[in-house]
Amino acid sequence: MSTTTKTPIFKELIIDHRTYKVEIYPCTSKPLDAPRLAIVSYQPNDQAKELLRACLDTIQKTTSNPYELWIIDNNSPLDNCRWLLDIKDINVVFNHTDPMHSRVQGLFKYLTTKFNFKYKHPVEASYANAIALELALQLIHPDTKYFMALHMDTMPCHTNWLFFLQSKIDQGYAGAGVRIDKTRTPEGILHVLGLMVNFPLFTSLNLNFLPSLPEYDTGDRVTVAFRNSGYKVYACRNTLWEPDLIKCLPLSSPMRKFKVDRAFDDNGNVVFLHLGRGILKSIGKHIEGISTKEWIEFAKNHILN
Repeated sequence: MSTTTKTPIFKELIIDHRTYKVEIYPCTSKPLDAPRLAIVSYQPNDQAKELLRACLDTIQKTTSNPYELWIIDNNSPLDNCRWLLDIKDINVVFNHTDPMHSRVQGLFKYLTTKFNFKYKHPVEASYANAIALELALQLIHPDTKYFMALHMDTMPCHTNWLFFLQSKIDQGYAGAGVRIDKTRTPEGILHVLGLMVNFPLFTSLNLNFLPSLPEYDTGDRVTVAFRNSGYKVYACRNTLWEPDLIKCLPLSSPMRKFKVDRAFDDNGNVVFLHLGRGILKSIGKHIEGISTKEWIEFAKNHILN
């Protein structure tokens, strides 16, 4: 679909006592029982664009059940993100307000952050991620049944991936995610890089994705609140914490030596990948592990082919 055929809707949305100016391009609306997938986007360079493109392509290629896809871009240079308007069947949101936390003080720090095209961990990156998700929450239908937060350096890789997570919500889990982390809480939290929630329950508990660092990062309090309210959560087994899981894969599987986070379903299938560590996405610099180029090539050769 040509960008010239899409008409934007302009809104001002208030989050955490600040007004955010957004440009919305609604394109698709699915039944309320179709999960709403929200991908947080920031595209300062070509590497980031390619990561997001691979994420979108693999979702559209591998997802067998209905879903409604939202991309929330966090004030990227417009020349880097207008390509999204040419993709069919996605809802695009351009946030034109820098999602700066109140702790980011002073003109010098603001300009340094902005013109380096990066958010400084932990406060700015976490807060920007949360703001994009909070924007999505205000824009999806309020009677949505399933809401899923996603990072742009992720790839579904099995046709069952979304149905599998959705089925866990149907079985009574308040949240279902591709990974659980125990770095901040002994019980662990479902990481927001791939987290589906029972949306009616989420809203009834008045939850949000805002961080409260250093105790809780983006979305951490969701898992904590579910547990405190007596609900259980489900996490896929993941090679990040269980490296020996790769021994369950055939020797011929390309997943065995692909050194990224690999999430498994209950039948031993790898259903979801996360690049994570290994590349500093804000500047496109390869640090260690799998590079952006290797990530993209894997998607082309083993998922999209």
